[in-house]
Amino acid sequence: MTNPTRICIIGGGIIGASIAFHLSEAGCSNITIVERTNIACGASGRAGGFLAKNWRTGAEGKFSESSFLAHNELAERLKNEFSTDVLYRRLTTYNLSVDEITDKTKKSNDSTSLPKWITANVHQQEILGNEDTTAQVHPGLLTNALVKIVVNRGGRVVIGKANGFLFETITTHTEKDEHHQTSPIRAVKLLIEDQDPIEADIFILTMGPWTYQAAPWFRDAMVFKENISHQLDAISGVKAHSIVFKGNQPTEPYAFFLAYQSNDGKVLDPEIYPRSNGDIYVCGFAEQQSQNLVDSGNSVPIDEKSCDHLRQIAVQISSTLKDANVEIKQACYLPQSNDGNPLIGRLYGLNNVYIATGHSCWGILNSLATGAQLTQLILKGEMSPFLKQCDPARFFRRTTTQK
Repeated sequence: MTNPTRICIIGGGIIGASIAFHLSEAGCSNITIVERTNIACGASGRAGGFLAKNWRTGAEGKFSESSFLAHNELAERLKNEFSTDVLYRRLTTYNLSVDEITDKTKKSNDSTSLPKWITANVHQQEILGNEDTTAQVHPGLLTNALVKIVVNRGGRVVIGKANGFLFETITTHTEKDEHHQTSPIRAVKLLIEDQDPIEADIFILTMGPWTYQAAPWFRDAMVFKENISHQLDAISGVKAHSIVFKGNQPTEPYAFFLAYQSNDGKVLDPEIYPRSNGDIYVCGFAEQQSQNLVDSGNSVPIDEKSCDHLRQIAVQISSTLKDANVEIKQACYLPQSNDGNPLIGRLYGLNNVYIATGHSCWGILNSLATGAQLTQLILKGEMSPFLKQCDPARFFRRTTTQK
């Protein structure tokens, strides 16, 4: 049965797409996704899509494992029911220790278990995962596929810049809620630049590393007696670069994490992912966290030296890439919280505004569990152990107790 609740999701990346999809699976059809530029324009369209089943521990480990298994099930379903291939497959994953080539380098590589196109002098190797525990997916294809399903079920995508909420105070409130001891406040409309505002019953912020840009929407609103914007200020972006060799490259199901000893003594940690369509994706060189981000995921400036260095490393790992063209050079921001845990849940001080962001490099992996469990929280009030750890109210409490 269709759920009449009006839902507005701000942000068209993998997290927003997953939440929209899971809400539609639960019967919600009146879903609006507001995206500033285009679907999957940030890290959701530029990440490698590596998935690991058991690389986390505790409540987060159970959360990640459930999401890992959900990716397998969803990929099969997308193929069978929707004729959509998101390039999902299981992998064998290696850590390779390699030194930068110098005149003194001696070839002594007897790594017979590696594919033949790995031609570097690998002086140490370790299997990090097998096809039971590691996999990959194309995040851009997955994000767009989920949004397409939501739209086909009655949802819509609005391209525009969100710049605030209209709020109202709820004067009658009897529900006991530790987060709302006084009269709670709810958002009633999302303001869109040069467009009509969007009315909804539930609003969900999935703005990734740009979440901090929404802090003034709450900080500048006179309706709040307390400053709740710290919950959004806790998010920033970590910039990373990637390149893609396109077409007719090795396609075996492997992923490689490198410990690359450069000639200047630095140890770099780029990653290499062949894809089943013949592309080879290479990423690395993360920078410091920042809240000085460009407005669009399509406008993240590229450091040509970083991209050239990634190509140099890839060619050393596989000399077959020497004459291959790098057809994509790109950079993106990964959303990072101040304490390393995502923010998933209802914003402190609000009755109907939720947030899901701060997943760092595990956003693609944990997107499906985030969508499933936030849907349970919104529609049924059920909060998993990991979502309790991710409650955004932890930042509000921390800032109010400091003197």
